[in-house]
Amino acid sequence: MISVLKNSKLFQGLTASELEQVCHTVMPAEKEYSKNQIIINQGESVHKIGILKKGTAISTKYHFNGDMQILRIYNQGEAFSLDTVNTTLLTSPVTLISQTDSTVVFFPYAKLFETSAIYAGTKEIILSNCSEMLSNELIRLMYKIDVLSKRTLHERILTYLSLIRERSGCGTFDIGMNQEQFARYLCVNRSVLCKELNRMRNAGIVTYKGSLFTIL
Repeated sequence: MISVLKNSKLFQGLTASELEQVCHTVMPAEKEYSKNQIIINQGESVHKIGILKKGTAISTKYHFNGDMQILRIYNQGEAFSLDTVNTTLLTSPVTLISQTDSTVVFFPYAKLFETSAIYAGTKEIILSNCSEMLSNELIRLMYKIDVLSKRTLHERILTYLSLIRERSGCGTFDIGMNQEQFARYLCVNRSVLCKELNRMRNAGIVTYKGSLFTIL
């Protein structure tokens, strides 16, 4: 567990002994989830942050009419619910679903800062990491707003793919979603997305296979 947590952005900068002190004090707990199992329900009260020790998870938003929108995908080592535990209501705005067989390490967030057993310097490092992570999430949401604000699906697809290409630094890149998930991310029907992707491929704009894309 220590080696996994040390690679997490939340605890970046802590020594092995400092991280062991944190674990000994807050007593993190592991929980396993099978594929498509719900980790956190939308509207659920949340007091812990989770770190994916193994697997991936999808953050989804359900609307009153039954529609579902994918917000983002969490990969191994990433932390979730950090935004929720820093709010007044402590209520999850999304449903988190295990995309694969996954293992999550849960930390009682408030206990990290309420106890005197953890050194003040350690807390400062964790708080600094939290601030950076929340800022990154804000930027990620701004990117999504940029994508969804485009007038046509063609523009949405190109905007999103351009952002992923820029982030990956590779000509061919993996978006980490199948077509059904990509459609839900873009807030469109899968068949509509499939037709537009085929048009773009035939026009020599993009090539793709599964979740691998290349902008030509």
